[in-house]
Amino acid sequence: MGKGTIIKAAAGLAAIATGSVAGVCVARALSMKPARPQGSPLDAGGYRAGDDAVERFRELLRIPTVSRDNPELVDREPFERWIPTLQRLYPQTFSACELTRIDEFGILLRWPGEDASLDPIVLMAHHDVVPVEGQTWEHDPFGAEVVDGEIWARGSLDTKCIVGGFFEAAEHLIGRGYVPPRDVWYFSSNAEETSGPAARDAVAWLRDHDIHPYLVLDEGGAVATDTPLGVKVPVAMVGVSEKGHVDLTVTATADGGHASTPQANDAPRLLARACERIGANPGMPCFTEALDAMLAELASHSSLLYKVVFSNLWLTRPLVAKIMAGNTETAAMLRSTYALTQLEGSPAHNVLPPVARANFNVRIAPFETVADATERARTQALAEAAASGVGASQVTVEVNDSVPYTEPAPVSPFGDDPAFDYLHRCVKGVYPTAGFAPYVQSSCSDSREFNAICDRVYRFCGFVYSGEARSLIHTANERIGVDVYKKGIEFYVSFLAHLDQLEG
Repeated sequence: MGKGTIIKAAAGLAAIATGSVAGVCVARALSMKPARPQGSPLDAGGYRAGDDAVERFRELLRIPTVSRDNPELVDREPFERWIPTLQRLYPQTFSACELTRIDEFGILLRWPGEDASLDPIVLMAHHDVVPVEGQTWEHDPFGAEVVDGEIWARGSLDTKCIVGGFFEAAEHLIGRGYVPPRDVWYFSSNAEETSGPAARDAVAWLRDHDIHPYLVLDEGGAVATDTPLGVKVPVAMVGVSEKGHVDLTVTATADGGHASTPQANDAPRLLARACERIGANPGMPCFTEALDAMLAELASHSSLLYKVVFSNLWLTRPLVAKIMAGNTETAAMLRSTYALTQLEGSPAHNVLPPVARANFNVRIAPFETVADATERARTQALAEAAASGVGASQVTVEVNDSVPYTEPAPVSPFGDDPAFDYLHRCVKGVYPTAGFAPYVQSSCSDSREFNAICDRVYRFCGFVYSGEARSLIHTANERIGVDVYKKGIEFYVSFLAHLDQLEG
Protein backbone atom coordinates (compact mmCIF):
# COMPACT_ATOMS: atom_id res chain seq x y z
CA MET A 1 0.00 0.00 0.00
CA GLY A 2 2.24 2.82 -1.21
CA LYS A 3 1.65 6.40 -0.17
CA GLY A 4 1.15 7.38 -3.79
CA THR A 5 -1.72 4.90 -4.06
CA ILE A 6 -3.33 6.28 -0.94
CA ILE A 7 -2.96 9.86 -2.19
CA LYS A 8 -4.68 8.89 -5.43
CA ALA A 9 -7.37 7.15 -3.40
CA ALA A 10 -7.90 10.26 -1.29
CA ALA A 11 -8.00 12.42 -4.43
CA GLY A 12 -10.63 10.13 -5.93
CA LEU A 13 -12.59 10.30 -2.72
CA ALA A 14 -12.44 14.08 -2.69
CA ALA A 15 -13.71 14.20 -6.28
CA ILE A 16 -16.66 11.98 -5.44
CA ALA A 17 -17.52 13.07 -1.96
CA THR A 18 -18.29 16.78 -2.22
CA GLY A 19 -20.28 19.09 -0.04
CA SER A 20 -21.95 17.50 2.97
CA VAL A 21 -20.65 14.03 2.07
CA ALA A 22 -17.08 15.29 2.26
CA GLY A 23 -17.82 16.82 5.62
CA VAL A 24 -19.18 13.52 6.90
CA CYS A 25 -16.09 11.67 5.66
CA VAL A 26 -13.69 14.05 7.38
CA ALA A 27 -15.73 14.05 10.57
CA ARG A 28 -15.68 10.25 10.68
CA ALA A 29 -11.92 10.26 10.14
CA LEU A 30 -11.31 12.77 12.94
CA SER A 31 -13.47 10.73 15.33
CA MET A 32 -11.43 7.56 14.91
CA LYS A 33 -9.79 6.47 18.15
CA PRO A 34 -7.79 3.35 18.99
CA ALA A 35 -9.72 0.64 20.81
CA ARG A 36 -9.59 0.85 24.60
CA PRO A 37 -10.32 -1.97 27.04
CA GLN A 38 -13.34 -1.52 29.27
CA GLY A 39 -11.36 -2.32 32.40
CA SER A 40 -7.97 -1.21 33.65
CA PRO A 41 -4.76 -2.73 32.20
CA LEU A 42 -3.55 -5.92 33.86
CA ASP A 43 0.21 -6.22 34.23
CA ALA A 44 2.56 -8.95 35.47
CA GLY A 45 2.70 -7.60 39.01
CA GLY A 46 6.37 -6.68 38.88
CA TYR A 47 7.50 -10.01 37.45
CA ARG A 48 10.55 -9.85 35.20
CA ALA A 49 12.01 -12.93 33.54
CA GLY A 50 15.68 -13.59 34.20
CA ASP A 51 18.45 -15.22 32.25
CA ASP A 52 17.60 -18.53 33.93
CA ALA A 53 14.28 -18.54 32.05
CA VAL A 54 16.17 -18.09 28.79
CA GLU A 55 18.45 -21.03 29.62
CA ARG A 56 15.46 -23.28 30.27
CA PHE A 57 13.97 -22.19 26.97
CA ARG A 58 17.21 -22.97 25.15
CA GLU A 59 17.20 -26.46 26.64
CA LEU A 60 13.71 -27.06 25.19
CA LEU A 61 14.82 -25.75 21.80
CA ARG A 62 17.69 -28.23 21.69
CA ILE A 63 15.25 -31.15 21.69
CA PRO A 64 14.58 -31.88 17.97
CA THR A 65 10.88 -32.76 18.22
CA VAL A 66 10.38 -32.94 14.46
CA SER A 67 7.06 -34.29 13.24
CA ARG A 68 6.70 -35.76 9.75
CA ASP A 69 3.83 -36.65 7.45
CA ASN A 70 4.87 -40.30 7.65
CA PRO A 71 4.74 -41.28 11.35
CA GLU A 72 7.12 -44.18 10.68
CA LEU A 73 9.86 -41.66 9.86
CA VAL A 74 9.50 -39.74 13.14
CA ASP A 75 12.44 -40.00 15.54
CA ARG A 76 10.72 -41.00 18.78
CA GLU A 77 13.65 -40.35 21.11
CA PRO A 78 13.24 -36.54 21.31
CA PHE A 79 9.52 -36.91 22.05
CA GLU A 80 10.28 -39.51 24.71
CA ARG A 81 12.43 -37.03 26.64
CA TRP A 82 10.18 -33.99 26.13
CA ILE A 83 7.86 -34.51 29.13
CA PRO A 84 10.65 -35.67 31.49
CA THR A 85 12.58 -32.52 30.57
CA LEU A 86 9.58 -30.32 31.34
CA GLN A 87 9.10 -32.13 34.65
CA ARG A 88 12.73 -31.49 35.60
CA LEU A 89 12.71 -27.82 34.54
CA TYR A 90 9.32 -26.98 36.08
CA PRO A 91 8.92 -29.27 39.12
CA GLN A 92 6.42 -27.12 41.03
CA THR A 93 4.07 -26.98 38.06
CA PHE A 94 4.02 -30.73 37.61
CA SER A 95 3.62 -31.19 41.35
CA ALA A 96 0.53 -28.97 41.41
CA CYS A 97 -0.97 -30.17 38.11
CA GLU A 98 -2.47 -33.42 36.84
CA LEU A 99 -0.92 -34.83 33.66
CA THR A 100 -2.81 -36.80 31.05
CA ARG A 101 -0.97 -38.05 27.97
CA ILE A 102 -2.84 -37.82 24.70
CA ASP A 103 -1.77 -40.19 21.90
CA GLU A 104 1.39 -41.04 23.88
CA PHE A 105 3.31 -37.78 23.30
CA GLY A 106 0.56 -35.13 23.52
CA ILE A 107 0.13 -33.23 26.80
CA LEU A 108 -3.10 -32.37 28.63
CA LEU A 109 -2.33 -30.74 31.96
CA ARG A 110 -4.91 -29.64 34.56
CA TRP A 111 -4.06 -26.94 37.07
CA PRO A 112 -6.87 -27.25 39.65
CA GLY A 113 -8.62 -24.01 40.53
CA GLU A 114 -10.52 -22.88 43.61
CA ASP A 115 -13.96 -23.37 42.04
CA ALA A 116 -14.30 -26.43 39.83
CA SER A 117 -17.87 -25.42 38.95
CA LEU A 118 -16.60 -22.52 36.83
CA ASP A 119 -15.89 -23.26 33.20
CA PRO A 120 -12.12 -23.58 32.79
CA ILE A 121 -9.77 -21.86 30.40
CA VAL A 122 -7.39 -23.64 28.04
CA LEU A 123 -3.98 -22.44 26.91
CA MET A 124 -2.56 -24.23 23.88
CA ALA A 125 0.70 -24.67 22.01
CA HIS A 126 2.45 -27.42 20.10
CA HIS A 127 5.88 -28.81 20.82
CA ASP A 128 6.49 -30.42 17.45
CA VAL A 129 8.41 -28.51 14.79
CA VAL A 130 8.81 -28.74 11.03
CA PRO A 131 11.89 -30.40 9.47
CA VAL A 132 15.03 -28.48 8.57
CA GLU A 133 16.27 -30.69 5.73
CA GLY A 134 16.91 -28.77 2.54
CA GLN A 135 17.32 -25.46 4.38
CA THR A 136 20.56 -23.53 4.79
CA TRP A 137 20.99 -22.25 8.33
CA GLU A 138 23.65 -19.83 9.52
CA HIS A 139 23.65 -21.56 12.91
CA ASP A 140 22.74 -25.03 14.15
CA PRO A 141 18.89 -25.18 14.00
CA PHE A 142 18.87 -27.19 17.24
CA GLY A 143 21.81 -25.50 18.92
CA ALA A 144 19.78 -22.62 20.40
CA GLU A 145 22.79 -20.36 20.06
CA VAL A 146 22.47 -16.76 21.23
CA VAL A 147 23.88 -14.47 18.56
CA ASP A 148 23.50 -10.68 18.66
CA GLY A 149 20.78 -10.93 21.28
CA GLU A 150 18.69 -13.50 19.41
CA ILE A 151 18.11 -17.20 20.03
CA TRP A 152 18.52 -19.11 16.77
CA ALA A 153 16.52 -22.34 16.70
CA ARG A 154 13.75 -24.21 14.97
CA GLY A 155 10.61 -23.78 17.03
CA SER A 156 11.74 -20.56 18.72
CA LEU A 157 8.77 -18.75 17.11
CA ASP A 158 6.52 -21.70 16.24
CA THR A 159 5.64 -22.41 19.06
CA LYS A 160 8.03 -23.42 21.82
CA CYS A 161 8.05 -19.80 22.95
CA ILE A 162 4.42 -20.32 24.04
CA VAL A 163 5.40 -23.55 25.79
CA GLY A 164 8.11 -21.73 27.70
CA GLY A 165 5.88 -18.74 28.37
CA PHE A 166 3.18 -20.87 29.97
CA PHE A 167 5.48 -22.98 32.12
CA GLU A 168 7.57 -20.04 33.30
CA ALA A 169 4.40 -18.20 34.28
CA ALA A 170 2.87 -21.21 36.02
CA GLU A 171 6.09 -22.05 37.88
CA HIS A 172 6.39 -18.45 39.09
CA LEU A 173 2.77 -18.18 40.24
CA ILE A 174 2.65 -21.60 41.88
CA GLY A 175 5.87 -20.76 43.72
CA ARG A 176 4.07 -17.75 45.19
CA GLY A 177 1.21 -19.93 46.39
CA TYR A 178 -1.22 -18.74 43.75
CA VAL A 179 -4.28 -20.88 43.02
CA PRO A 180 -6.34 -19.84 39.99
CA PRO A 181 -10.03 -19.12 40.63
CA ARG A 182 -11.03 -21.69 37.99
CA ASP A 183 -9.32 -24.70 36.45
CA VAL A 184 -6.56 -23.94 33.95
CA TRP A 185 -5.81 -26.53 31.28
CA TYR A 186 -2.72 -26.63 29.13
CA PHE A 187 -2.71 -28.63 25.91
CA SER A 188 0.23 -29.23 23.61
CA SER A 189 0.25 -31.40 20.49
CA ASN A 190 3.12 -33.53 19.27
CA ALA A 191 1.94 -33.41 15.63
CA GLU A 192 0.22 -30.09 14.96
CA GLU A 193 2.44 -29.41 11.97
CA THR A 194 1.19 -32.56 10.25
CA SER A 195 -2.48 -32.15 11.26
CA GLY A 196 -2.13 -35.08 13.64
CA PRO A 197 -5.02 -36.36 15.77
CA ALA A 198 -3.84 -35.18 19.21
CA ALA A 199 -6.01 -32.04 19.34
CA ARG A 200 -9.08 -33.91 18.16
CA ASP A 201 -8.43 -36.66 20.71
CA ALA A 202 -7.87 -34.12 23.50
CA VAL A 203 -11.22 -32.50 22.70
CA ALA A 204 -12.87 -35.93 22.75
CA TRP A 205 -11.30 -36.60 26.17
CA LEU A 206 -12.54 -33.26 27.53
CA ARG A 207 -16.03 -33.83 26.12
CA ASP A 208 -16.15 -37.31 27.63
CA HIS A 209 -15.33 -35.73 30.99
CA ASP A 210 -18.03 -33.06 30.54
CA ILE A 211 -15.48 -30.23 30.36
CA HIS A 212 -16.52 -27.20 28.32
CA PRO A 213 -13.98 -24.37 28.37
CA TYR A 214 -15.07 -20.76 28.67
CA LEU A 215 -12.06 -19.54 26.70
CA VAL A 216 -9.32 -21.16 24.60
CA LEU A 217 -6.09 -19.36 23.70
CA ASP A 218 -3.85 -20.86 21.02
CA GLU A 219 -1.12 -19.70 18.65
CA GLY A 220 -1.97 -17.37 15.80
CA GLY A 221 -1.60 -13.62 15.87
CA ALA A 222 1.00 -11.76 17.90
CA VAL A 223 2.02 -8.28 18.91
CA ALA A 224 2.87 -7.38 15.34
CA THR A 225 5.22 -4.66 14.22
CA ASP A 226 5.73 -3.57 10.61
CA THR A 227 1.98 -3.64 10.02
CA PRO A 228 0.41 -2.06 6.91
CA LEU A 229 -1.27 1.36 6.60
CA GLY A 230 1.77 3.22 7.89
CA VAL A 231 1.13 2.19 11.52
CA LYS A 232 4.14 3.01 13.69
CA VAL A 233 3.06 1.27 16.90
CA PRO A 234 2.83 -2.49 17.49
CA VAL A 235 -0.64 -3.98 17.17
CA ALA A 236 -1.82 -7.09 18.99
CA MET A 237 -3.56 -9.11 16.27
CA VAL A 238 -6.00 -11.60 17.79
CA GLY A 239 -7.36 -14.31 15.54
CA VAL A 240 -11.11 -14.65 16.08
CA SER A 241 -11.45 -17.24 13.33
CA GLU A 242 -9.24 -19.08 10.90
CA LYS A 243 -9.61 -20.00 7.28
CA GLY A 244 -10.56 -23.47 6.18
CA HIS A 245 -8.21 -25.62 4.17
CA VAL A 246 -8.42 -28.08 1.32
CA ASP A 247 -5.91 -29.47 -1.17
CA LEU A 248 -7.15 -29.82 -4.73
CA THR A 249 -5.65 -32.08 -7.39
CA VAL A 250 -5.87 -30.72 -10.93
CA THR A 251 -5.34 -33.36 -13.61
CA ALA A 252 -4.85 -32.86 -17.35
CA THR A 253 -4.80 -35.76 -19.81
CA ALA A 254 -3.69 -36.09 -23.45
CA ASP A 255 -2.26 -38.72 -25.80
CA GLY A 256 1.36 -38.30 -24.75
CA GLY A 257 4.24 -39.17 -27.02
CA HIS A 258 7.74 -38.14 -28.02
CA ALA A 259 8.96 -34.67 -27.07
CA SER A 260 10.08 -34.05 -30.64
CA THR A 261 6.47 -33.59 -31.78
CA PRO A 262 4.73 -31.38 -29.18
CA GLN A 263 1.17 -30.11 -29.52
CA ALA A 264 -0.69 -27.16 -28.03
CA ASN A 265 -2.81 -29.39 -25.82
CA ASP A 266 -0.18 -31.74 -24.45
CA ALA A 267 -1.04 -32.58 -20.85
CA PRO A 268 1.61 -30.33 -19.21
CA ARG A 269 0.70 -27.26 -21.29
CA LEU A 270 -2.99 -27.83 -20.77
CA LEU A 271 -2.36 -28.23 -17.04
CA ALA A 272 -0.27 -25.05 -16.92
CA ARG A 273 -3.01 -22.99 -18.54
CA ALA A 274 -5.70 -24.45 -16.30
CA CYS A 275 -3.61 -23.78 -13.18
CA GLU A 276 -2.93 -20.20 -14.21
CA ARG A 277 -6.65 -19.63 -14.76
CA ILE A 278 -7.50 -21.09 -11.34
CA GLY A 279 -4.83 -19.12 -9.54
CA ALA A 280 -5.77 -15.86 -11.26
CA ASN A 281 -9.46 -16.13 -10.35
CA PRO A 282 -9.70 -16.64 -6.58
CA GLY A 283 -13.14 -15.10 -6.23
CA MET A 284 -14.51 -11.68 -5.35
CA PRO A 285 -13.16 -9.91 -2.25
CA CYS A 286 -15.48 -9.71 0.72
CA PHE A 287 -15.27 -7.61 3.87
CA THR A 288 -16.24 -9.23 7.16
CA GLU A 289 -17.03 -7.55 10.47
CA ALA A 290 -13.67 -8.72 11.84
CA LEU A 291 -11.84 -7.25 8.85
CA ASP A 292 -13.70 -3.95 9.16
CA ALA A 293 -12.77 -3.80 12.87
CA MET A 294 -9.13 -4.60 12.09
CA LEU A 295 -8.91 -1.88 9.43
CA ALA A 296 -10.51 0.65 11.78
CA GLU A 297 -7.96 -0.13 14.50
CA LEU A 298 -4.99 0.07 12.14
CA ALA A 299 -6.22 3.31 10.60
CA SER A 300 -6.79 4.86 14.03
CA HIS A 301 -3.04 4.62 14.62
CA SER A 302 -2.16 6.07 11.23
CA SER A 303 -2.25 9.40 9.41
CA LEU A 304 -5.32 11.48 8.60
CA LEU A 305 -4.99 10.37 5.00
CA TYR A 306 -5.46 6.73 5.96
CA LYS A 307 -8.19 7.63 8.44
CA VAL A 308 -10.24 9.35 5.73
CA VAL A 309 -10.04 6.32 3.45
CA PHE A 310 -10.51 3.55 6.01
CA SER A 311 -13.13 5.22 8.22
CA ASN A 312 -15.50 5.56 5.27
CA LEU A 313 -15.73 2.04 3.95
CA TRP A 314 -19.38 2.66 3.09
CA LEU A 315 -17.98 4.78 0.26
CA THR A 316 -14.44 3.55 -0.31
CA ARG A 317 -14.80 -0.24 0.00
CA PRO A 318 -14.12 -1.01 -3.71
CA LEU A 319 -11.09 1.24 -3.64
CA VAL A 320 -9.82 -0.28 -0.37
CA ALA A 321 -10.22 -3.77 -1.83
CA LYS A 322 -8.01 -2.76 -4.74
CA ILE A 323 -5.42 -1.26 -2.40
CA MET A 324 -5.37 -4.35 -0.17
CA ALA A 325 -5.01 -6.64 -3.19
CA GLY A 326 -1.59 -5.09 -3.81
CA ASN A 327 -0.12 -6.59 -0.62
CA THR A 328 0.15 -10.36 -0.14
CA GLU A 329 -0.66 -10.26 3.59
CA THR A 330 -3.72 -8.02 3.21
CA ALA A 331 -4.88 -9.60 -0.05
CA ALA A 332 -5.29 -12.94 1.72
CA MET A 333 -7.63 -11.30 4.24
CA LEU A 334 -10.19 -10.51 1.55
CA ARG A 335 -10.84 -13.84 -0.11
CA SER A 336 -10.05 -17.52 -0.41
CA THR A 337 -6.57 -18.15 -1.81
CA TYR A 338 -5.28 -20.79 -4.24
CA ALA A 339 -1.56 -21.56 -3.90
CA LEU A 340 -0.02 -23.78 -6.58
CA THR A 341 2.42 -25.93 -4.59
CA GLN A 342 3.19 -29.08 -6.58
CA LEU A 343 3.51 -30.09 -10.23
CA GLU A 344 3.93 -33.58 -11.68
CA GLY A 345 4.63 -34.44 -15.28
CA SER A 346 6.87 -36.81 -17.17
CA PRO A 347 9.53 -38.91 -15.41
CA ALA A 348 11.75 -38.47 -18.49
CA HIS A 349 13.07 -35.26 -20.04
CA ASN A 350 12.14 -36.24 -23.60
CA VAL A 351 8.69 -37.80 -23.08
CA LEU A 352 5.31 -36.07 -23.25
CA PRO A 353 3.27 -37.60 -20.42
CA PRO A 354 -0.32 -38.70 -20.97
CA VAL A 355 -1.17 -37.35 -17.50
CA ALA A 356 0.03 -34.21 -15.68
CA ARG A 357 -1.05 -33.20 -12.19
CA ALA A 358 -0.86 -30.21 -9.88
CA ASN A 359 -1.77 -29.50 -6.27
CA PHE A 360 -3.44 -26.33 -5.06
CA ASN A 361 -3.30 -25.59 -1.35
CA VAL A 362 -6.51 -23.63 -0.82
CA ARG A 363 -7.25 -21.46 2.23
CA ILE A 364 -10.98 -20.81 2.49
CA ALA A 365 -12.38 -17.49 3.71
CA PRO A 366 -14.95 -17.62 6.53
CA PHE A 367 -17.79 -16.60 4.22
CA GLU A 368 -17.25 -19.65 1.97
CA THR A 369 -17.08 -23.44 2.27
CA VAL A 370 -14.85 -26.21 0.96
CA ALA A 371 -17.54 -26.94 -1.64
CA ASP A 372 -17.58 -23.29 -2.77
CA ALA A 373 -13.81 -23.16 -3.22
CA THR A 374 -13.72 -26.51 -5.01
CA GLU A 375 -16.54 -25.60 -7.37
CA ARG A 376 -14.84 -22.33 -8.31
CA ALA A 377 -11.68 -24.19 -9.29
CA ARG A 378 -13.72 -26.69 -11.33
CA THR A 379 -15.50 -23.88 -13.13
CA GLN A 380 -12.18 -22.34 -14.14
CA ALA A 381 -10.78 -25.70 -15.24
CA LEU A 382 -13.84 -26.32 -17.42
CA ALA A 383 -13.47 -22.84 -18.87
CA GLU A 384 -9.90 -23.63 -19.87
CA ALA A 385 -10.93 -26.95 -21.40
CA ALA A 386 -13.53 -25.13 -23.51
CA ALA A 387 -11.07 -22.39 -24.50
CA SER A 388 -8.52 -25.03 -25.52
CA GLY A 389 -11.03 -26.99 -27.55
CA VAL A 390 -10.70 -30.20 -25.56
CA GLY A 391 -13.29 -32.32 -23.77
CA ALA A 392 -14.36 -31.43 -20.26
CA SER A 393 -13.02 -34.75 -18.99
CA GLN A 394 -9.47 -33.81 -20.01
CA VAL A 395 -9.11 -31.26 -17.18
CA THR A 396 -10.49 -32.30 -13.79
CA VAL A 397 -10.38 -30.95 -10.24
CA GLU A 398 -10.78 -33.27 -7.27
CA VAL A 399 -10.32 -32.97 -3.52
CA ASN A 400 -7.06 -34.60 -2.40
CA ASP A 401 -8.44 -37.01 0.19
CA SER A 402 -4.97 -37.94 1.44
CA VAL A 403 -4.75 -34.54 3.14
CA PRO A 404 -7.31 -33.69 5.86
CA TYR A 405 -9.52 -30.73 4.95
CA THR A 406 -11.41 -28.38 7.24
CA GLU A 407 -14.15 -25.82 6.94
CA PRO A 408 -13.49 -22.25 8.15
CA ALA A 409 -13.73 -21.89 11.91
CA PRO A 410 -16.69 -20.10 13.52
CA VAL A 411 -16.06 -16.47 14.43
CA SER A 412 -15.51 -16.02 18.17
CA PRO A 413 -17.01 -12.97 19.90
CA PHE A 414 -14.98 -9.76 19.80
CA GLY A 415 -15.60 -6.09 20.46
CA ASP A 416 -17.39 -5.71 23.81
CA ASP A 417 -17.23 -9.39 24.71
CA PRO A 418 -15.82 -9.85 28.25
CA ALA A 419 -13.31 -12.54 27.27
CA PHE A 420 -12.01 -10.51 24.34
CA ASP A 421 -11.80 -7.48 26.63
CA TYR A 422 -9.85 -9.51 29.20
CA LEU A 423 -7.26 -10.32 26.54
CA HIS A 424 -7.13 -6.63 25.69
CA ARG A 425 -6.52 -5.67 29.31
CA CYS A 426 -3.65 -8.17 29.60
CA VAL A 427 -2.07 -6.89 26.38
CA LYS A 428 -2.42 -3.28 27.52
CA GLY A 429 -0.81 -4.09 30.86
CA VAL A 430 2.28 -5.66 29.28
CA TYR A 431 2.45 -3.70 25.99
CA PRO A 432 1.00 -0.26 26.90
CA THR A 433 1.54 1.33 23.47
CA ALA A 434 0.13 -1.56 21.44
CA GLY A 435 -3.07 -1.42 19.46
CA PHE A 436 -5.53 -4.31 19.65
CA ALA A 437 -7.44 -5.75 16.70
CA PRO A 438 -9.35 -8.88 15.66
CA TYR A 439 -8.52 -10.63 12.41
CA VAL A 440 -9.13 -13.87 10.53
CA GLN A 441 -6.08 -16.12 10.55
CA SER A 442 -4.95 -17.45 7.19
CA SER A 443 -3.05 -20.44 8.56
CA CYS A 444 -4.64 -23.42 10.29
CA SER A 445 -4.10 -24.41 13.91
CA ASP A 446 -5.16 -27.07 16.40
CA SER A 447 -7.55 -24.56 17.93
CA ARG A 448 -10.16 -25.32 15.26
CA GLU A 449 -10.86 -28.64 17.02
CA PHE A 450 -11.78 -26.80 20.23
CA ASN A 451 -14.62 -24.93 18.52
CA ALA A 452 -16.61 -28.10 19.08
CA ILE A 453 -16.64 -27.50 22.86
CA CYS A 454 -15.97 -23.76 23.21
CA ASP A 455 -17.52 -20.59 21.74
CA ARG A 456 -14.55 -18.35 22.55
CA VAL A 457 -11.49 -19.63 20.73
CA TYR A 458 -8.80 -17.02 20.23
CA ARG A 459 -5.50 -17.25 18.38
CA PHE A 460 -2.83 -15.05 19.91
CA CYS A 461 0.79 -15.50 20.91
CA GLY A 462 1.85 -13.00 23.57
CA PHE A 463 5.19 -12.11 21.99
CA VAL A 464 6.32 -9.35 19.65
CA TYR A 465 6.72 -10.61 16.07
CA SER A 466 8.28 -8.25 13.58
CA GLY A 467 7.65 -8.55 9.87
CA GLU A 468 10.98 -10.34 9.57
CA ALA A 469 10.07 -12.75 12.37
CA ARG A 470 6.78 -13.62 10.69
CA SER A 471 8.66 -14.39 7.48
CA LEU A 472 11.02 -16.80 9.31
CA ILE A 473 8.34 -19.22 10.50
CA HIS A 474 8.98 -22.63 8.88
CA THR A 475 12.06 -21.27 7.07
CA ALA A 476 15.80 -21.23 7.71
CA ASN A 477 17.28 -19.05 10.47
CA GLU A 478 14.15 -18.95 12.64
CA ARG A 479 15.00 -16.93 15.75
CA ILE A 480 13.55 -14.86 18.57
CA GLY A 481 15.07 -11.99 20.51
CA VAL A 482 16.14 -12.72 24.08
CA ASP A 483 14.33 -9.59 25.30
CA VAL A 484 11.30 -10.47 23.16
CA TYR A 485 11.08 -13.87 24.84
CA LYS A 486 11.46 -12.44 28.33
CA LYS A 487 8.79 -9.81 27.71
CA GLY A 488 6.37 -12.37 26.31
CA ILE A 489 6.49 -14.38 29.52
CA GLU A 490 5.05 -11.35 31.28
CA PHE A 491 1.92 -11.61 29.14
CA TYR A 492 1.29 -15.19 30.32
CA VAL A 493 1.93 -14.19 33.94
CA SER A 494 -0.62 -11.40 33.56
CA PHE A 495 -3.12 -13.65 31.80
CA LEU A 496 -2.99 -16.32 34.51
CA ALA A 497 -2.61 -14.07 37.56
CA HIS A 498 -5.80 -12.03 37.01
CA LEU A 499 -8.32 -14.73 36.13
CA ASP A 500 -10.51 -13.53 38.98
CA GLN A 501 -11.33 -10.57 36.73
CA LEU A 502 -12.44 -12.74 33.83
CA GLU A 503 -16.22 -12.48 33.68
CA GLY A 504 -18.26 -15.52 32.77
